[in-house]
Amino acid sequence: MSDNEIIPKNQRLFLITQGCFHILMGVFVASTVWLMAYNRDWGSMHTWHVFLSTIGFALLMAEAVAMQNPGNGFFLGYGKIARGFLHGVLMLLATTAVLAGVSIKIQDKALNNRSHFTTTHGIVGFVSYLLTMLSFLGGILLFFVKLVLRICNLRPIYLRKCHTFLGISAYALGIVSLCFGLRNYFSEASYHTNTGFIVILGTYTGLNLIGPVKNLFSP
Repeated sequence: MSDNEIIPKNQRLFLITQGCFHILMGVFVASTVWLMAYNRDWGSMHTWHVFLSTIGFALLMAEAVAMQNPGNGFFLGYGKIARGFLHGVLMLLATTAVLAGVSIKIQDKALNNRSHFTTTHGIVGFVSYLLTMLSFLGGILLFFVKLVLRICNLRPIYLRKCHTFLGISAYALGIVSLCFGLRNYFSEASYHTNTGFIVILGTYTGLNLIGPVKNLFSP
């Protein structure tokens, strides 16, 4: 890297993809929340389930994953420790939102005597929820990695790779479940599936996963 080069060439691709990611994420989240507000059905448990799941996976967890990307323009000046701390805070908020969303839906189905986790959306979402909890636990272990090393002779790289794999899996499956759920919600709320929204969600999720997948398979 030359003296006049602020951003290394190998990070410019990430800078472009992260720029596209943030634009698409803003469009998707704002449009989805606007549709919910337009329908004014906040008294429904189902609406709160959709809202909290969208905020949890499509916004907070997405940004937590993006925090670890080298091209994230919002955090270029932040060090590794600061990024890790902010990543943990965002994941805590995302996990809380997802937990609340799942709990509300379980209560909604129990009150209406409906079966739990019988659809593709429900099954994939539940698996994603479990992986989210495991990933969050892995993040806590990484935060106290020195204590973990005293208890068991485990190389930090293995713990970090496991945490990354669980995080990628939880995020990807959460988005897949969200796509199934939003497809049904859009059909009920606006009488058409709004496939464009689903495409936007899938596109910016793919862009966001480039960095984490690269880190997962790097030495």
